[in-house]
Amino acid sequence: MRPHILIIALMAVGLSACASAPSVPLAKRLEGKTPDERQETLRRACLTEADWNLDQTAARQPINAQHRYRDSNTTRETSHLRALCREMADLPAIPRQTPIETKRRADLAEKCRRETDDHLDLRSKESAAHMVRVQEICEAMTGFDLPIQAN
Repeated sequence: MRPHILIIALMAVGLSACASAPSVPLAKRLEGKTPDERQETLRRACLTEADWNLDQTAARQPINAQHRYRDSNTTRETSHLRALCREMADLPAIPRQTPIETKRRADLAEKCRRETDDHLDLRSKESAAHMVRVQEICEAMTGFDLPIQAN
């Protein structure tokens, strides 16, 4: 009886180590980073958020099919957000105050605002939180504040 309890306790400890840790806020992840490290962190966060919809759907698939599902399926939201992330990642890490770059950043901020408005689904708390994270990333990458969605 005792060995069974010990085995169960060890398995519980092992499984709790595998549990997902709470996500670190973006502002905390960007603290103390060089401009290039900051840009890379933002690029990765943006691409991760772009795939959020696929990750949610794939989670309903059997374990052995999840990776295959993510690779073979894409949505309009996912493809648009990935393209937007790539465009924003092409911006220089250190913003220059030239009129051309300022216009480019403003155009990308507007494009990001349109994407978040298009894909915002207020019926789902998870979807709304996802769009808030996308908005935060867009603001950090473009340097422009996006207006808060009012629906």
